[in-house]
Amino acid sequence: MNMKSSSDDSSSSPSYPPPPLTSSPLYIARKAKEILASRDVTELTNLVTNLCYEKENDESSKLLYKCFTKHFPNLLATKLLQVYRFTTSPRPKIRSFSLSLLDSLLIDLEESRVGLNTKALGDIKEHLNACLVSQETSEDDFKLLSRIISRVAVDSFIENIPWHELSSYIISLHEEDDHKKTLLIFSELPMVLDEDFLMPLLENDLHVKILKGLLDPSSDEEWCLALEAGFNMALQLISLQRKDLVFDMVYAIVKSVLEMANVRKRKILVRKGLMRIVRKVRREALRFREAEYEVVSRFALMMMRIDGVGKVTEMAAKMIHHVLDRYYMGGGGLDWGFIQTQTGFNFA
Repeated sequence: MNMKSSSDDSSSSPSYPPPPLTSSPLYIARKAKEILASRDVTELTNLVTNLCYEKENDESSKLLYKCFTKHFPNLLATKLLQVYRFTTSPRPKIRSFSLSLLDSLLIDLEESRVGLNTKALGDIKEHLNACLVSQETSEDDFKLLSRIISRVAVDSFIENIPWHELSSYIISLHEEDDHKKTLLIFSELPMVLDEDFLMPLLENDLHVKILKGLLDPSSDEEWCLALEAGFNMALQLISLQRKDLVFDMVYAIVKSVLEMANVRKRKILVRKGLMRIVRKVRREALRFREAEYEVVSRFALMMMRIDGVGKVTEMAAKMIHHVLDRYYMGGGGLDWGFIQTQTGFNFA
């Protein structure tokens, strides 16, 4: 009886059985501080490697990373970029995975309405600038970097922190005739850009490159990127009150969609391009003012009324309208007169 009682007491004790060292909160916290306090990223690179290859029974790596994301997201974001920047080229999978982790981290922060702090913004932008201008990047990595830049740009411009290096980089891509990268990185940028950022792009004819991609694309992917970049440019131009360029961009988009759907019979491609615009509207609608709401709403109606686009493409256009009304905070009736002055179209 005494032995049974002793066994019961032991099993009910919080220290029985003793937890593995790697799952101890104290150990995890101590290890997290040790890794993040180090200027060397070797241990964090090893952690990213373990997560990348999902080694079995390696709960310590998962617990450590969870601790980072919960308690040190700003420092983790900076460190993940360091892993990407300083990991040697024979390990491309690890470098790419560090960007995937960073992208997911920034998405979580965005959905939690938590912004990066000023110190982290400065460090992250410094590393991003270096990654763009001094390193070779694969196509997939560049897509991830473009999404990361977009999310960092939101916090940067909301805090009125300029990003001249990014504007200069986009201009350099334009000068090098790197159409795909130019369209991709601009299409991802958010609707918080200021005039100082946008005007150099216009002065270097970025809108002309977008129009060329819409009307004379070299590939299906370039057309989709130009469609998304053109849509983004139209939104940015509204805030600059450039009615002439808003008209040019909207007209080019409509003309290009008409040609793709009815002349080239590329209805699946048109649907793919419009779905990218759906994604863009979903991300940006919370930042729309009345002007953007009205232009985008009418744009969706115009897409639905194009003859011969097909039911699937028409459904994609309806989704733009649905997402707009769902996410726009002040959605309401439309001012058709305003839309006509912004786009140049007569909607009577």
